[in-house]
Amino acid sequence: MPDPLADLVAAARGRLEALADHVLAHTEGFVVDGPFAGMRLPEAASWADGDLVPKLLGAYEAELHAPVEAAIARAPDLVVNVGCAEGYYAVGLARRLPEARVHAFDISAPAREVCALAARLNGVARRLTVEGECTAARLAELAAGAARPLAVLDCEGAETALIAAESLPALDRCALIVECHDFLDPGITDTLRARLAPSHAVALVAEGGRDPNRHDFVARLNSFDRWLAMCEFRPTRMHWLVATPRRDQES
Repeated sequence: MPDPLADLVAAARGRLEALADHVLAHTEGFVVDGPFAGMRLPEAASWADGDLVPKLLGAYEAELHAPVEAAIARAPDLVVNVGCAEGYYAVGLARRLPEARVHAFDISAPAREVCALAARLNGVARRLTVEGECTAARLAELAAGAARPLAVLDCEGAETALIAAESLPALDRCALIVECHDFLDPGITDTLRARLAPSHAVALVAEGGRDPNRHDFVARLNSFDRWLAMCEFRPTRMHWLVATPRRDQES
């Protein structure tokens, strides 16, 4: 049976391809706003369009701009990005943290290839290691070897497997930004809050609105295209957990 919503989404994505040409012409492939302004993005994507337009506009996951800046201010010496996709966070944080080592993980081979390309385009390839699957043991191993680790996790429902009870002692100095996929497993957010509460101050950040008129070259578009430029095609209203080690508050 035909799915009208699927047809609408497919049509919108088709329109977004033309819109991407307009945005690329104005940005020349560089992020123009947000914490990663100045980062060059490859046009290649590991799936769909890789949210290229909202990323170039600096509107992608805008709710995390303040938490990301706070994480950068903490001066982490290690960044672990699980579910790195095209490298928006891995490469962006490598640019902002020139003294940090970065480990980017993704189970998708095309994602790893594009992330490595993005690292080369932005001159951070020597400090950024691209790997495949990340396990709780591997995350704990990396975190244990750093003084101020930061983990950014977007792993499509595997959050509770990565932040496992047995690996929590190794994460007590690790700041975390975790996208929670409760639409795949309704218990993810509650489970992670309970696990992290003894060692971290945990805040929930919910998906909010966007300003499609922030940039003149977008504001001049018709209403549909302006809002389409902001669209991340989320399956539901998403949220993130931002966890800060209690040790930071004690020091």
